[in-house]
Amino acid sequence: MNCKHIIIGGGPIGLYLASKLDNYLLLEASNELGGQITHLYPEKEIVDIKGIDSIKAKDYISLLISKIDLKNVHLNEKVIGIENNKVITSKGEYFADNIFIVTGLGFSSPRKLGIENEEKCKNILYSLADFKFLKDKKVAIFGGGDSALDWAKEISALSDNVSLIHRRTEFRGNPDTIKGCKNLKLYLPYVPYSLKYEGDICKSITIKKVSEALEEFIELDVDFVLVNYGQIAEQNNFPFEKEGAFLKVNEKFEVAPHVYALGDGSTYENKKRRIAPGNEEVDKLLKLID
Repeated sequence: MNCKHIIIGGGPIGLYLASKLDNYLLLEASNELGGQITHLYPEKEIVDIKGIDSIKAKDYISLLISKIDLKNVHLNEKVIGIENNKVITSKGEYFADNIFIVTGLGFSSPRKLGIENEEKCKNILYSLADFKFLKDKKVAIFGGGDSALDWAKEISALSDNVSLIHRRTEFRGNPDTIKGCKNLKLYLPYVPYSLKYEGDICKSITIKKVSEALEEFIELDVDFVLVNYGQIAEQNNFPFEKEGAFLKVNEKFEVAPHVYALGDGSTYENKKRRIAPGNEEVDKLLKLID
């Protein structure tokens, strides 16, 4: 099969790219579009998309899907190789003038707390599809990125017993997100230490202060523990230069002639891994190859 453009990955950046193109084929390895934000953060509020004041992640994905031709989308088709202008998948081979790799971090699994008996507790969660069930619950949130801060903001509006625990004194995410959250208790810098459970329910979790001077422990009673330490990504098998887990691109977003990498799966100096900067990469690239 021949087409002008092949897009590898159906997350938000891949969908945004597809909405800007004609004569394309979009290959998505999973059984649905949307990427990690569909699976992990559907209720996340996105506030930095150009032309949109505020929108939930799931609604943003629905908006993007409405702008593409689903006849050009192949689900459940994993790319296993790229050779020049040929894309090799689990189901066949395709040829294109341009190949765009927008797989994000690829298939992934949540990074866990790393404490004993964690896997036995069904109220330790690593993703959220809804916040309503947390109303008036005792919630401990672990993490310091934007998603953890988003969770803290949303849940502290539903409950007056919410704790946010982070291993550093500064957040990786934007601290303004939780500015004014009166019901939120911060524990910085602390790490998870142990838990107590009954049956398959975690009843309390003990955190330890990160300090060389003295050992300090705090036990928090919990109804739910939310963990947002990010994802452990499956390494892609594309034969291009990498920096760590990321594909290294040049000033034209190329990893090879007419093969481009965009979004979270690529890297360059001062790279920002969010949806809005990823969309900006798409806009810049399309002007270069127009």
